[in-house]
Amino acid sequence: MVMAKAVEVLEQVKNAKDYGISFGEATINLEKLNARKKTVTKIHVGGVKSLLEAYGVEVIQGAARFLSSSLIDVVGLDGIRRGLKVRRAIIASGTASAPAYLTGDTGLSIDTDQLLEVSAAPPSILLIGGGATALTFATIFSSLGSKATVIEESDRVLPEIDQEITDLLQRELKKNKIQVLTSAKPLRFFEGSGGEAELEVEVKGEKTKLKAACIVRTARLPNIEGLGVLEIGVALNDHGGIMTDAAMETSVTSIFAAGDVTMNHLSTPVAYAEGLVAAANIAGKKATINYSAIPCWSNTIPAVCGAGLTEAEAKAKGYAIRIGRFPMAANGMATVLGRRTGMVKMVIDEKYGQILGVHVMGHNAPELVHEVLLAMRSELTPLDIADVFHVHPSLSEAFWDAANAADGASINSFSPGA
Repeated sequence: MVMAKAVEVLEQVKNAKDYGISFGEATINLEKLNARKKTVTKIHVGGVKSLLEAYGVEVIQGAARFLSSSLIDVVGLDGIRRGLKVRRAIIASGTASAPAYLTGDTGLSIDTDQLLEVSAAPPSILLIGGGATALTFATIFSSLGSKATVIEESDRVLPEIDQEITDLLQRELKKNKIQVLTSAKPLRFFEGSGGEAELEVEVKGEKTKLKAACIVRTARLPNIEGLGVLEIGVALNDHGGIMTDAAMETSVTSIFAAGDVTMNHLSTPVAYAEGLVAAANIAGKKATINYSAIPCWSNTIPAVCGAGLTEAEAKAKGYAIRIGRFPMAANGMATVLGRRTGMVKMVIDEKYGQILGVHVMGHNAPELVHEVLLAMRSELTPLDIADVFHVHPSLSEAFWDAANAADGASINSFSPGA
């Protein structure tokens, strides 16, 4: 996120002339940027540490392994081994970068953790996987001068977000000279020349070789190796993560799991929610997880964010729907900021007026979408959003306009039926 913010600031500086402001040539020092990233991380880790101390939580740093559902073997950083008897436990070990798996990859690729430590932008970068992480890094390194390419095995990127929005995003990426190849299956690596590696890819049935100075694996795996969870009978789900029920309890009574290790949704807000549910149940309360209106987002430029059903999903489920759209080009604040690219799209159930999904591309999209997420969780309608006074000019007005457009009553864009 720090790198994405740095690129956004760089772009603002480059466009400052549009506001009558002149600078010299703007550049980024990656070593100083990495130092800033580490400072931000240190601040927040320190904050969590202080909270744990305030609540009297004992923190043991080391390697842990379940010997049974009630006994955990821990080897501390000091080398001292101890056994912990527990009545209940929560596994929240997150994910780890997937190791190299393709034939010929003898150190020719790196993972995203290693990418975060590079001291200079490579002349070319190829990212395997068309998810939010790959697209965000493609945007970042393209802005830093790298020739960026993204390959995705499925027929589209970001499937959780409406295709109308992702099509807009791909057009913007193309304008910024970022190549996105869908239906592209990576096959094997070859040693390249001139500091580049080669990746053989099958794109829509045809084989081709792509060259890049830096090839990045973006896949993640549940971080369970060495934990002993399989040995004590903890079951895995179809995604390879730890399987849980709605109370976040695993197949082993008294052992719970939360966060990315479940591989249900690789998302911080979901991890928070799962952790709270697991903790509540351990404390003897009755809590279950609610996975409705989970946002999916990408910190590309422009950013995208979506939650709920896409238009295609809603139709496939048999809903009669109507759509509320509003272009960011018609939003006053977007014009002030020079960020007129994008759109707000709401998918609405025709029968009851329930908002089934919201999908956005535009400046600060992940920061703006929450009023609609709240409306979705509260089963409010576009009319409820349209009745709320919105600050003018503001980017969030685009949601007010999209809500009005859903009823053919937008005053800031053409709206049939108004």
